[in-house]
Amino acid sequence: MKNIHLIIQEKYADATKFEKIAEGMYKALYAYENGLVDKGNFVTTLSFTLEEELNEIENRQYPLEDLLDKYYAHVAEFIQNDSNSEEMILELCTQNWQDSMEELLNIVGKRVYNQEVEIEGKTYIRLMID
Repeated sequence: MKNIHLIIQEKYADATKFEKIAEGMYKALYAYENGLVDKGNFVTTLSFTLEEELNEIENRQYPLEDLLDKYYAHVAEFIQNDSNSEEMILELCTQNWQDSMEELLNIVGKRVYNQEVEIEGKTYIRLMID
């Protein structure tokens, strides 16, 4: 994943539904109808480019799943997830953990990928952010 940047959705401008906490970070003042965001949860929307040479277009699950696990986040909405496109746009939620959202937003402008590492003769996958 590369070219990671914030998307400010129009819905975030509704002060009856969202409180702006920081650039790109909003607190939901209501529960989403789909049940994926509760009142008080933190949300953001990110756009990023999948890297074909790392097989991310074919396997869209990783490194996204590892990134979500690292920051205790989940996908609240798939805004753009066309299997033929390199670009994905997702709304992400960190429940009631503002510090997790703050840490997650540190990936903006960085590259996120999985790398095989060998430790004591065993191969592991490590999430890399640089």
